[in-house]
Amino acid sequence: MTSAIRQWSMVLLEIVVPVAGYYVLRGLGTDVLPALALGALPTVLFLLYRAIRLREIDTLAIFVLVVFAVSVGVSFITGSPRFMLAKAGWFTGAIGAAFLVSLLFTRPLAFTLARSMLAKSPWAEALRAADWNDLWPRHRWFRRAWRVATVLWGVALLADAAGRVLMAYALPMDAVPALGTALYGVTFVAVQVLQHLYFRHAGLWRRLAEEPVHP
Repeated sequence: MTSAIRQWSMVLLEIVVPVAGYYVLRGLGTDVLPALALGALPTVLFLLYRAIRLREIDTLAIFVLVVFAVSVGVSFITGSPRFMLAKAGWFTGAIGAAFLVSLLFTRPLAFTLARSMLAKSPWAEALRAADWNDLWPRHRWFRRAWRVATVLWGVALLADAAGRVLMAYALPMDAVPALGTALYGVTFVAVQVLQHLYFRHAGLWRRLAEEPVHP
């Protein structure tokens, strides 16, 4: 399975399947909280299968399972399904905070993710033109570009998280899963466009293409 197919499969499993399952169960007359829990069950089972049988587990998978377990537990204890609806906000907010916290470390999160996610992009030639780890200590413009990108993603995801929590507690419950899924697309496209405009303004890809290849 190629990396692109695998990524889209995970998007389908982690975002589309729980939402579709929720509305199917609601259509069958299931209450909101059980529908939310059962709709996400295929994703949880797959993550457990991958961890136990395939021995593939990462920090994000562990975090997803923990957030799911806590949100289900609290929701059933309190009897309020809105906490369960808001779990996507807590999840997104934690990722946004991780972007900002990564600025304190050697390499920010946007830099780390870009190396793995853009390998087959239209900018793949620029990625091969120079060793990014070599560029990092040598060029201030390179470090600044990825730090700005990290801040952009962090702030955007925190704003997205706040919107999700607000929707979960203010809107009709059956409207939240669909609107939350749509918000993922809006946030992703908006940040990608802003990031592209900034990289173009900073001349990032042009400068990368001009860097000599070191043997």
